[in-house]
Amino acid sequence: MFVFEAEQKAYNIGGVVFGGQPGEYPTVLAASIFYLGDRLVKDELAGEFDHEGAYAAVEKMRAICKKAAVPLVIDMIGASATLMERYVEWIEPTGLPFFVDGTTPDVRLAGARKVVELGLHDRCVYNSIGPETREREIAALKELGLKSCIAMTHNARKPTFQGKFDIAEQVLETAYQAGFTQFIFDTAVLDLVEPGPCSKTIWMLKNTYGYPAGCSPTHIVRDRWTHGPARFGQLGYTAAKVSLATSIMMMGADYFMYGIKQLEIVPAMAMVDAIIAYTARQQRIRPKLSETPLTALLRSDDPVPGIQRAGSS
Repeated sequence: MFVFEAEQKAYNIGGVVFGGQPGEYPTVLAASIFYLGDRLVKDELAGEFDHEGAYAAVEKMRAICKKAAVPLVIDMIGASATLMERYVEWIEPTGLPFFVDGTTPDVRLAGARKVVELGLHDRCVYNSIGPETREREIAALKELGLKSCIAMTHNARKPTFQGKFDIAEQVLETAYQAGFTQFIFDTAVLDLVEPGPCSKTIWMLKNTYGYPAGCSPTHIVRDRWTHGPARFGQLGYTAAKVSLATSIMMMGADYFMYGIKQLEIVPAMAMVDAIIAYTARQQRIRPKLSETPLTALLRSDDPVPGIQRAGSS
């Protein structure tokens, strides 16, 4: 495993740590919910969604993450201001950290205002600040005083790993102007094969700036790889998505987004994190948490749900 040259920042957001050298902290799962097409969303304009169904999805994911020692945050994707406000109210009693991930500035700001109203600053990550962020959003955010944001390195003019890296300085300056003090890079996956260049950008950003970095590696699979299930079957399709997501961990990703109902990602994350941590130990990098995927993996009496021992049926 490699060691990044820059001093690595690590942020504790609602009890979940983002960042550090590979092997110091486990990769964070940002479980996406209320995304486009999610049946939990009943009426976007009216702000209606299935509260109990959403809680059930969170608890299922939380249970398996706890077994595997995979840190969990909830990525709440809102398409209307009313929905985003209600999502923030909904997430409060769970105690989990969360992303306010809105489709427009107005949606994001509605969520941010609700966060401030409820005093949830320490659990919230604003998603996101990017090259397209305008002065109105910047000014509103500065007044609100949130600490943590996703810094989106989308470069429309130069959509390469170098282009994503080159625009990072501009995005960081914008985030700083908006009052943020904790920056988490998202390298902006926009096509099926982009997790490759985006992984390279993650490595470059962490090696240069030291801020936590990751991306959403598989959200485009459903739209861009529609023939996958027919060609390889559902099992093959799922395996491909899991492989695509966990591959970025080997480039130093501190987190990634993945659908909250796809529980299969958790054991895969735990296994990859375990081999990263074990390799890092041989480079004198020690885990900074007592409970990690490596320690969970070695507990033979406490198997991860859904994983059967060899020879079992």
